[in-house]
Amino acid sequence: MAIALNKELGDRFGFLSLGQGGWWRYWVGVTTLCPNIVKRYNMKTIFTAVIMLLAASWAEATLVDTQSFSGGSIPVGSPVGTVFTGDFTKAATGNQVLGITVNLSVSGGYNGNLYAYLVAPNGTMVMLLNRPGAVGNSMGYAGSGFNNITLSDAGTQNIQTTWETPGAQVTGTYNAAGTLGTFNNSSADGKWELFFADMVKGGGTSTVTGWSLNITVVPEPVTMALGMFAVMLLTLSGVRHFWRQKIQSAPARPQP
Repeated sequence: MAIALNKELGDRFGFLSLGQGGWWRYWVGVTTLCPNIVKRYNMKTIFTAVIMLLAASWAEATLVDTQSFSGGSIPVGSPVGTVFTGDFTKAATGNQVLGITVNLSVSGGYNGNLYAYLVAPNGTMVMLLNRPGAVGNSMGYAGSGFNNITLSDAGTQNIQTTWETPGAQVTGTYNAAGTLGTFNNSSADGKWELFFADMVKGGGTSTVTGWSLNITVVPEPVTMALGMFAVMLLTLSGVRHFWRQKIQSAPARPQP
C-alpha cells in the first residue's frame, strides 16, 4: 500500500522529476527500505510540504486565460478585408503560449467566401479559414455564419472539409485551416490581430459578432519554487532531527 501511495503522489507531482521514471522511484526506495527516515518528519512539516506541492500542481494545471473581443462587418467581395485587433491582457507580461483555441461568432453572408487568419503579438500568423469547401467546389460551402465555433488542434473535423447545411450557422469544434500549435512559445500578452476577408462578390454581408482567445500559458516560476521549497523544508527538518538525535545519544560529560 505504501508503495502504491508513493507512486500515486509521484505521478501527481511529476514536475519534480529526477530523470527517467520521476522522483517517486527515489521516494519509494527511501520510504520502503528505510522506514525510520519517515519518523524524522513531524506531521506539521509533512502537512506543510504537501500543501505546497498541491499548490504548485494546482497553479500548473489552471493557467488558462480567456478574453473576448468585438468584431464588425466584413466588406463584401474585397480581398483587402478588414482587421480586428484584440489586446490580450489576461496573461502576465512575458508569459508564453503553451496552447491556444479560438472561438468565432459570425452572422450572415456565405461561408464559402470567407478567408481568415490570426496574428500573434510577435508576428506569428496562422490561417483559420480559407474559403471552406472551395477545394472540391469552386463555390465553397453554403453555410451562413458561425455560432461560436471553436477552432482547436484537438478537433476531430476540419473546418475546411466538413460539409455545411446551406443557409445555416455552423456549430461545434474543428481544426483550423492551419496549425494553431505554431503559436506555441510566442508571447501571449499583447495585441492579437484577426484578419477577415470576403473573397467573392455575392452571398450577402458577413459580420463578426465576436471572437475570443483561450490561451494556456507556460506555468510561472512560482510553480517550481513551491515544489523546491517543500523539498528543502523536508530536508532541513531531517537535518534538525539528525543533530537532535546525535546530541541526545552523546555520552554525558563527567561532572568535576
